Amino acid sequence: MDPVLDRIHFSGNPWPEGHAVTEFAWTVRVLDSVVWCDLHLRSADYYAERDIEDEEDGETIDDERTDWESPIVWGNYHRCTLSSTYWDNDRGFPLCATGDFTPDWLDGRTFEVDAIAGGTLAGVELDDLSFHIYLLGHDSVANHRIAFQRVGDSDRFDITWTGDIALTYAGDDDLAHRFEARIHAVPLPQLSA
Repeated sequence: MDPVLDRIHFSGNPWPEGHAVTEFAWTVRVLDSVVWCDLHLRSADYYAERDIEDEEDGETIDDERTDWESPIVWGNYHRCTLSSTYWDNDRGFPLCATGDFTPDWLDGRTFEVDAIAGGTLAGVELDDLSFHIYLLGHDSVANHRIAFQRVGDSDRFDITWTGDIALTYAGDDDLAHRFEARIHAVPLPQLSA
């Protein structure tokens, strides 16, 4: 992992420079001759690279901010975990038939996962989503775009992963926030025999 290169950004949060990714796992499994993809990401503590003073002239300025904009709120939850495997193993998304799973086939492909029309998770069964997130509590993610770009002729890939976040822990079903993660030179997982 390269904390300078491998980062996750949350648009509009107090750290526009984003947060280092300290854990990343790309694994695959086969179900009924279909390769399923699992991703697991964990960020560094939100305050790890830069502390934010939250007082101005002795008075707190958090009263004027939403939870999303408030460093104190982010600090209460420490770091992000975004994963299809951390809480259980029945998540992830289908990639391809086992015979297609090669670096050449995957190179340049983008997958859309949990596309939710209307910008809200109201009426959606959250346990059916492919990924779960711990961000500002146990929140929810959808509308993923996961792109795989092969590094030269190697078996390594750069992965760009974006999606929408609803602060469901606070009772908000609106997919009002965005994330973008960029991970570099991740080895293509091997199919188990």
